[in-house]
Amino acid sequence: MAAILVSVLLTAPSDAAPQRHVLYDGGSSYPRVIRLESGRVLASITTNDGAQGLGVIMASEDDGRTFRQIARIPDPAAAGSKGICCSVLFELPSPVGALPKGTVLWAGTVGYLAMHGKQTKQRLWASKDRGTTWSFLSDIASSPNQYNAWEPSMSVAADGRLVAFYSDETDKIKHDQKLVQVRSADGLQWTDYRETVVSDAWNVRPGMINAIPLPGRGYFMTYEVCNNDKVHLCSAYFRRSADGWNYGDPRDLGTVVRTSDGKQGRHTPVPAWSPGPGPSGTILLITEMLVHSGGALAAGNGGTILANDNGGDGPWYEIPAPIKVSGVDNEGCRNFSPGLLPARDGRSVLEVTTDYDGPVCKTYYATGPLVR
Repeated sequence: MAAILVSVLLTAPSDAAPQRHVLYDGGSSYPRVIRLESGRVLASITTNDGAQGLGVIMASEDDGRTFRQIARIPDPAAAGSKGICCSVLFELPSPVGALPKGTVLWAGTVGYLAMHGKQTKQRLWASKDRGTTWSFLSDIASSPNQYNAWEPSMSVAADGRLVAFYSDETDKIKHDQKLVQVRSADGLQWTDYRETVVSDAWNVRPGMINAIPLPGRGYFMTYEVCNNDKVHLCSAYFRRSADGWNYGDPRDLGTVVRTSDGKQGRHTPVPAWSPGPGPSGTILLITEMLVHSGGALAAGNGGTILANDNGGDGPWYEIPAPIKVSGVDNEGCRNFSPGLLPARDGRSVLEVTTDYDGPVCKTYYATGPLVR
């Protein structure tokens, strides 16, 4: 497939805000971005291109200054307007079964718009050539009934097994939604289904789960919890694990991410670890919204990264995000589930996020400084 040049130089004058550029010039959602061990930067989006749902893979060879499209993943299970969304992009840090270290994985939710015989699936694809070609690997999970499941994410636990997390609505009698996890020794067979975060209050909805390793400090997991706090709907929470599989009592909702003056991130939290600006590294968290302690929108709403230099302990602080999205107020496009890729020196960060261009929800990217 012919490469498509997407953007030009990203740099901006030091006294100007970073300029955002189009990553994908079409309807898109759930942008994700990672840096491979080789140095190539990969980004992905999901799009429903007519009746065919697919993933689109973009690559950058200049550390995120320019991108070109290198692959499309047309999932047959998302054909016929069955729907695709909620994807994740991940590079294996170590071998998993026959999958070598460096295999790139892409997973998404398909089938949630099916009109007949709906069975939502979390589908996993693999690339062994740094994102250029893809093959279907396995169904991580298939809903046992007509209710949906959403938003797969992945990590590799300390024992070397691949772990997948997702939001599960299929236990509808007991829970409107809960977070669950499964694991695999080969990326093909998935076992040990268990609850990760769940509330006995039926309408409380944990969702949007992501887990990342912290160098020398185990694993750090973030998620939103909706309908638990009438003032701060869908606040971002976190919890930790020593081994990447056991995250504590599933009915302990965890710890709210909060600044010293009470601000909270709301909706679609996505974490990243950065070598800076903290002296021992910093956890970065980007959310769709930022609100005051009383629930009102904060000035940094739609354009703030929350940061913590202490493994999540204590108050978080604000860093301006590279992209400022205006008018963000809990709808499905503006700054919905953005992604972050810190620079190797911890001095800057690349952001991917979505915003409207007329009626079209497009994906944009920009790089900005990481300063306290």
